[in-house]
Amino acid sequence: MFETRHDETTVQLLVSGEQDQSAIRDLLLSEYDVVVDDEIQPASCYLIEDRLLPKYGSQLLAHKQAEHPTFCPVVVIKRQDSSFSLGGTQQVWQREQAVVDDIVAAPINEQVLNYRLENLCIRRVQSRKLTTQYEQIEARYERLFESAEEAIIVVDVESNEIVECNRAACELFGYSKFELQRLDPSGVIQFEDGCEFTEFTEHLSQQDAGVTKTLICTTQWGQSVHAEASAAAIENAEQQSVLLLIRDISERVRRQKQIRVLNRVLRHNIRNSINVVSGYGELISESTADDDVSAFAAKVVDRSKELLDLSEKSRTVSNALQAGDELQSLDVVAVLDRIRAALSDEYPHARIELTAPESAHVFGNSYLQTALYELCENAIVHSTQDAPLVDISVTEAQSAVTVRIEDRGTGISEQELAMLEGEETALRHGSGLGLWMVNSVVDGIGGELDISTDSTRGSVVTVSLPQPAD
Repeated sequence: MFETRHDETTVQLLVSGEQDQSAIRDLLLSEYDVVVDDEIQPASCYLIEDRLLPKYGSQLLAHKQAEHPTFCPVVVIKRQDSSFSLGGTQQVWQREQAVVDDIVAAPINEQVLNYRLENLCIRRVQSRKLTTQYEQIEARYERLFESAEEAIIVVDVESNEIVECNRAACELFGYSKFELQRLDPSGVIQFEDGCEFTEFTEHLSQQDAGVTKTLICTTQWGQSVHAEASAAAIENAEQQSVLLLIRDISERVRRQKQIRVLNRVLRHNIRNSINVVSGYGELISESTADDDVSAFAAKVVDRSKELLDLSEKSRTVSNALQAGDELQSLDVVAVLDRIRAALSDEYPHARIELTAPESAHVFGNSYLQTALYELCENAIVHSTQDAPLVDISVTEAQSAVTVRIEDRGTGISEQELAMLEGEETALRHGSGLGLWMVNSVVDGIGGELDISTDSTRGSVVTVSLPQPAD
């Protein structure tokens, strides 16, 4: 029996007949506090005679439900002539079967009875401990939920209702919790890609992974707030829901817009100014008879062209880094075929060999082609051969596709490789910008970039790209 007497040792007897009550009470008194009463009282366990189940069944069921999730055991004393059983199909007992957790047969064996009650009371103690732990975890969750700086709303998928929201959500939308939970979520949240809110939640509820989307939140005062939401499906026994963690990115959007305008103005002015400088340089070179002056003018023209190329490349890099395209399945072999055709037209003296399967699908966006084009073009322009040879190969492995680009050039300088680590030297600001863009695009789609370079043998660039799930 119990080595240490615990709190869960109260048993209520629901047995007819004083003689039977007294006999069973005597069996239990050494280990339990026994309550004998015609009304249901608080107890650790209930021991009830089978013929009293119709009388007390509904009350016991209500008591068990009130105690849930703490286990509240009910044990039936089954008379010899009774048809009651836990697995029975008799319609007369169906309601009562939902209440009962165990059965002891009459005449009662003291050892069997005490063994059954001990196990049930231990289960009750364990369930109470688990309930306490659950309540503590739930309380911590509530504190975290309410104190989070990001707005959080929970939407029921079936009813399309906001069933929960935190303080930050109320502040973002400008409504009280009571008001916000009575709004149609599609009236205050619009996705920038045009996706309908109900379509989004229904689709997400069927996915294992979460998603991040940009959206516009409409406040109580009619203001539009740019936001970013990380969303995931959550499921419990009662409902299937979607949780959205919403961050206000209005300031970030405003800064990006300012930077785009500033970049556009600067690039326009720089191009115009450099074209003027280059034009004057060409005029000087053509009109002077002094060889030294002509050479200096030619250097001015060459450097002007380099600056124009850098300006164009910076525009490409800026667009690639701000694209924000959603990932999609792309056939990288088809992408490389298009790159080979374009480079063959631009550099007809180069040989571009492509070894690849018929198709190989990867996760990518619209700027993956820009990144791979940059790598292939670099292999041509930095080649030391009169007829540059670029070898491109595509191989498929488990969960990844590898694109390998090999050239016979002068290798990649340490200065350019340093750009991959975010470093920048004062020697030539912007050198390696294209390589940095490639690394950013590849990293953004979950891939990896590896470079092996030698000044005498050329470079091998390996790009590993994730494959979409089947």
